[in-house]
Amino acid sequence: MSSVRVEKLYKRFGHVEAVKGISFEVKEGEFTVLLGPSGCGKTTTLRCIAGKINLKKA
Repeated sequence: MSSVRVEKLYKRFGHVEAVKGISFEVKEGEFTVLLGPSGCGKTTTLRCIAGKINLKKA
């Protein structure tokens, strides 16, 4: 069984908070969409999940 769980994801680029504490879970068989305006952190969130952006634990 596969799933994705994101808990309290934060990502900063300098002084800019790109992602501010997003949490969600996608269970096996579910379809999820990230929806929002330009610059709200959708792509950054997906890149963090994919491992394309380095994350540090606070």
